Amino acid sequence: MIMASNTAEKISPSLRGDTEKTAIISVRDACKFLGVHRNTLYKLIQAGELPAFRMMTGGRWKFRKKELEQWVEDKESRSRL
Repeated sequence: MIMASNTAEKISPSLRGDTEKTAIISVRDACKFLGVHRNTLYKLIQAGELPAFRMMTGGRWKFRKKELEQWVEDKESRSRL
């Protein structure tokens, strides 16, 4: 019998999605990370301001954490000008 922890160890970190480079997060996690309401998040997506994607047409929105971090940094640097 194979234990779940052994199976998880055999999967490369890039496939597990637990590295900063490949972390993909949900709408809920993106709202927490950015400190915004869900409606605000959707408005930013609709305006094309926020880097987001769907795995399939009509699917749920997903975000790469690294891209959100970069987006925040860009917004911060623009506000300092």
